[in-house]
Amino acid sequence: MRTIRWGIIGTGAVARSFANDFAYAKTGELTAIASRNKETADQFAADFNIDLAFIDYFSLINSDQVDIIYIAVPHHLHYKIAKACILAKKSILCEKPFTINQEQSRELYELAEQNNVFAMEAMWTRFNPVIEQVYDWIEDGELGQLNSIQASFGFVGPSDPEHRLLNKSLAGGALLDLGIYPIFLAQLFFGKPDFIQNQAVIGDTDVDVFNQVLLGWEKGHLASLESSLISHSPNKAVLSGSKGFIEIDGPWFMAKSCRLIDANNNERAIEFDFPGLGYQFEIDEVNRCLEEGLLQSPNFSWEDSLELISTLDEIRDDIGLYYDGEEEPSTEHDIHEHHHEHHHHKH
Repeated sequence: MRTIRWGIIGTGAVARSFANDFAYAKTGELTAIASRNKETADQFAADFNIDLAFIDYFSLINSDQVDIIYIAVPHHLHYKIAKACILAKKSILCEKPFTINQEQSRELYELAEQNNVFAMEAMWTRFNPVIEQVYDWIEDGELGQLNSIQASFGFVGPSDPEHRLLNKSLAGGALLDLGIYPIFLAQLFFGKPDFIQNQAVIGDTDVDVFNQVLLGWEKGHLASLESSLISHSPNKAVLSGSKGFIEIDGPWFMAKSCRLIDANNNERAIEFDFPGLGYQFEIDEVNRCLEEGLLQSPNFSWEDSLELISTLDEIRDDIGLYYDGEEEPSTEHDIHEHHHEHHHHKH
C-alpha cells in the first residue's frame, strides 16, 4: 500500500493548524507546500519538515509528487484553485465553504466525477470524536425524539477592514466563515430546512458581522443558531429531546468533551484526550476514502455539502449580500416560498 502524498496550498493559520495535526494522522505524508511568497513557503516547509516548497500554485498542482491537495486559501479563491486541481486529476480537500455558492460547488463536484478524482469540503467538525459520540447517542435514541438544536460560534474579530473576515472582495463575513458550523450541525441531524428566518447586522465593510438564524423543518424540528464577529459567544451547542439534552462544551466545533443529561438530571460526561485541534480525524477519513477508491466521503458527501451551501445562499440572498461575480436577482424574480423577515441593521 503506497503512502498517500499530500500538498497544501495556502500558508495561513488554518493551513498551519492542519499541518501541525497531520503528525497525528494514522497514514499519509505531507510532501509539498505552495505559497506565492518564497520566504513564507520556505518557512512553512522548514517548520513542518516538508520536502517541496513551491512559490506558484500551479507547480504544486501539476507536481507528480502529490496525490491530494488541501486548499486553504481565502474563500473567493477556492473555486478557481479547486477547479485547476481537479482538471489536473488531483484529489482535493477544500477548506469550507467549499466555494462561495451552490452553483460553483455543483460544477466542481460534477467535474470531480467526470475526472474521477476525490473531492471533499473540509468540514473537519464532522469527524471530531465528540460529534461522532453525540451522533451515536442520538442514533441510539438516548434523547428520545430530538427536537431542537442551539449553537453559536462567535468571537471579536479583527479590526482591520482589509482582513479576509471583513473584506467583501475576499468573500468575508460571519456567515460563511463561522455560521456555516452551526448550520452544518443542524443539518447533520435534521437535513435541509424547510423554513429559514434570519436577522443580520451588516458592518462598515458591507459584510455581515453578526447573524441569528432560525431554521424550521416540516417535521417540527427547530434550530436557533448564531454567528458573530463582534461578540464573545459561549460557542457551546445544546441538543434537546424528549428524554433529555446534550451539551457540547465550547468551542463545540472542535470539542473534547460533552455530556448527556436525562430527564431525572442524571449526567453522563465524556471527555476525549486527543492531541492537536482534531484536523487529524478529517485527514484519516480522506486517506481512508482514497485507499478505498471513493470519490466522496459517505460521512460528508457532495449532497451534504450542496445542501449546506444552498442554505447559506438563501440566507445571503435574504441579507442581500452578494460577492464579486455573483448575479443579484432582479426584484420581480425574487419571490421566496419561505417566510423571510427582512430586518437588517447597519452596525
